[in-house]
Amino acid sequence: MSASSGIATVGNSDCTVVRFSAADHPPRERFHAWRETYGQTLQRLADIEPLSMRQFHAEATLLRMPRLALMAGRLSASVYHRRRAFVDDVGFSWGLTSSYQAHQFGRTLDIGRGQAIVLTVAQPASFRVPKLGYYINLRVPVHCLSPLIADLDAAYGRPIPAENPALQLLTRYVGILEEAGTFAFPELRRQAVTHIHDLIALAIGATRDGAEIAKSRGARAARLHAIKEDIANSLDQPDLSVATIAARHRINPRWVQRLFESEGTTFTEYVVAQRLARAHRLLADPLYANQKVSTIALDTGFGDLSYFNRAFRRRYGSTPSELRAAARSAN
Repeated sequence: MSASSGIATVGNSDCTVVRFSAADHPPRERFHAWRETYGQTLQRLADIEPLSMRQFHAEATLLRMPRLALMAGRLSASVYHRRRAFVDDVGFSWGLTSSYQAHQFGRTLDIGRGQAIVLTVAQPASFRVPKLGYYINLRVPVHCLSPLIADLDAAYGRPIPAENPALQLLTRYVGILEEAGTFAFPELRRQAVTHIHDLIALAIGATRDGAEIAKSRGARAARLHAIKEDIANSLDQPDLSVATIAARHRINPRWVQRLFESEGTTFTEYVVAQRLARAHRLLADPLYANQKVSTIALDTGFGDLSYFNRAFRRRYGSTPSELRAAARSAN
């Protein structure tokens, strides 16, 4: 990363990730750097006007790849003026922590926290961010969405409620993909981009045929990602069950089972495999060398030590104690 520009860029011709933070610059230069580097160089905006220069802060991650551009970041109170772009793209934006205003076609729209707005990138627009908050913006070519949506033009300027299930799934899905580094792998990236298109279409209002395609593709993948993330955060809970997960995600337990069956496994088999994998990592980690095997079993959700030992041996060909001994001798 260049200290003078504050830009960190990684990627290749198919996917570029750019990160910029105003905090990389002295306090008095932060807004100027944000306007010049982020606004004009990276985003090619018409201008950025600060609503307050006091403790100005802004940082953003931009991903650019075929069929999708994504911006996610924390933005201080400012007005962002976007010029007309000579591309036929759809802009899909929402704020996770605060409300804001969007202006296009002579209309000013109040967008509540968690709500999304659909705008056309082919016409000028402005966004008034009233305070520091976290925002996400997606840009998708029209031809990627129009086959799934009956009247895309009618969606421009129409807020999408924060309670919209597809929007909620999209928010979680984008976050999970960023954390997992999915966009770094070409095949996974292509699938993820298609899934994002599906979720946007569902959030806007897909046709009957489009909804069937999107639900069986993007919505299914996003739901499964979210459930797997929930499982990973709950492995220490011995009472973790398909009913518990289904209730958290407000879906039928049978649907949860079907999601795992589509991957050739069951909910129970997946949970046990994840618990065993975590126990294996802990047993091989020198930092946990003094922790009892029984404690690690309990911490990974196994309430029955005998069952834990049997399951571990079936999966790894050795007992937990044998693995620990081998790890100690290797160190």
